[in-house]
Amino acid sequence: MAPLSNLYAAEVFRWGAGTLLRFGEKIMATVVAPVRRPRSQSKLVFFLIFGLLTVFVTYMKNAHVFDPASEIAQHFAPVRWYLLPHAFFGSLAMLLGVFQFSNRLRARYLKIHRTLGYVYVFSVFIAGPLAIPMTMRFGPSLVAASSVQSFGWMLTTAIALYCVRHGNVTQHRRWMIRSYPFAMVFTITRMIIPLPPVQRLGAAGVDTVVWTVIALAAILPNIFLDWRAIAAQPAPKSVAAD
Repeated sequence: MAPLSNLYAAEVFRWGAGTLLRFGEKIMATVVAPVRRPRSQSKLVFFLIFGLLTVFVTYMKNAHVFDPASEIAQHFAPVRWYLLPHAFFGSLAMLLGVFQFSNRLRARYLKIHRTLGYVYVFSVFIAGPLAIPMTMRFGPSLVAASSVQSFGWMLTTAIALYCVRHGNVTQHRRWMIRSYPFAMVFTITRMIIPLPPVQRLGAAGVDTVVWTVIALAAILPNIFLDWRAIAAQPAPKSVAAD
């Protein structure tokens, strides 16, 4: 028969081993369990507000576009065959571009993300060039502005497509962020042009607004993409000892 002290030692050992095992399992569960970070709603709120503004400015300007006797219908009548495909594919690009920025869609439904991306690219290359002949009746300044906007939109989109086709996903995302603001020019200009100070300037006011918004569409995305690097504080330089 084993001594009592040996039995007591064995029991203590089994109790300690079991406790350590349960403690270890808790630690492993804590380590392995994924950490769920709260999703930022800022992107959703931004695109929701922008979408509502786009619908608002489009309706306010084009509410009577299907009435042949209305001023807006007569305004677009000479270029209606350019307007129809431009409006359709431009609207499609603006809508699909929003979904391209969805991290959840890209993570869960990559095939859908890619398909919508290709439709976005196709829509850009249809809507962009068709905007140019629509401005030819309004003078060389707006023709030039429309050409610059269309070229910038197509160029940034083409670079984004090139990057993703060659596996450079990081640069693909950055160039998509540079692409979409050229589509946003449609909404922003139509928000500013009806303001009384711009209206008092006439055609010069319209030209100024259009050129300014296009310039901002080309510049601001670069500041947004590199803001952290711009705002980062440089590391203090170490002073060499004498």
